[in-house]
Amino acid sequence: LHSLTLSSLTPSWTVHAGIVQQTLSSAHAQAVEQIFYHDQYQSDGVDYDIALMRLSQPLAFNGNVEPICLPHFGEDFEEGSMCWISGWGSTSSLSLNAAQVALLSNKACNRAEVYQGFISPRMICAGYLAGGTDSCQGDSGGPLACEGPSVWKLVGATSWGIGCAEPNKPGVYTRITQLLSWVHQQMEVPCLTL
Repeated sequence: LHSLTLSSLTPSWTVHAGIVQQTLSSAHAQAVEQIFYHDQYQSDGVDYDIALMRLSQPLAFNGNVEPICLPHFGEDFEEGSMCWISGWGSTSSLSLNAAQVALLSNKACNRAEVYQGFISPRMICAGYLAGGTDSCQGDSGGPLACEGPSVWKLVGATSWGIGCAEPNKPGVYTRITQLLSWVHQQMEVPCLTL
């Protein structure tokens, strides 16, 4: 169990939930109490690229903001399904950027001209082999969200790629269904007393 207590760090992390414009005056700031890193993540690698933050208080959702749901164990998201990515990136935009991308199979993504067998079962590719639409630097940790019949599902978390929107280099995301046990385990860790 890897966790990091932020009480000893300066400055502390803060989450601003529900904003689509970088005008923090309209956002509710929430302190991060604890960060959990996957114990098999290596700083020089890209597998098991996931972390969770425990907030000091629960988020309150209003009518304009809906939570995204975790997928179910064993839930399958088909190749070619259209999903959404979003992030602030390293652009100077004051608006949250979003784009629609197609899910790609690990078989297609592991081809020699793409990622040469480097995609593990804990990764999922999304984008277009022709290039053109992709997550980029500064988007890491952002959602790969797919719309289900009644709710949005968090299929992936932006992890890595080569360049941005290059041919044969789609975005690579942490496959949430493969790490659900770890996510649920961290959610059961008792809160720290600060």
